[in-house]
Amino acid sequence: MSRQTFNVLDNKDFGVEFSQVTKEIQDLLHEIRTNKVKIAINKNKTSTTVEGKTMTIQELIILIGDLRSELDQLAYLRPKGPVYLGGQAVIYIPQKRRDETARIISDIEERKADLDKLLQAKNWSAELLE
Repeated sequence: MSRQTFNVLDNKDFGVEFSQVTKEIQDLLHEIRTNKVKIAINKNKTSTTVEGKTMTIQELIILIGDLRSELDQLAYLRPKGPVYLGGQAVIYIPQKRRDETARIISDIEERKADLDKLLQAKNWSAELLE
């Protein structure tokens, strides 16, 4: 713990012992950790149908993350202006035309949004397994 977190007043009674507050915080942290583990287990045991396939909530979360990564990588396909290397202008030729890239990005964004909605609905309706 940092010494600069608080000042100690030797002659002041605080009504609650530091050790008691520390224990309550540790108990709460333990309870939070336990609930996080239950939620993680639940996400691996709860299934849903996604695009005609059955998958767990955890798999759906990973799929959405993969789509986000793919969208991030597609940003590199955007055309760039000339770059000067050693005084020479080098023009990068895009791997796909702008309209093709825009369509791919739009399709992936739409799919990701649909999956996000499905995930949110499933999370709200899922019961926590003991």
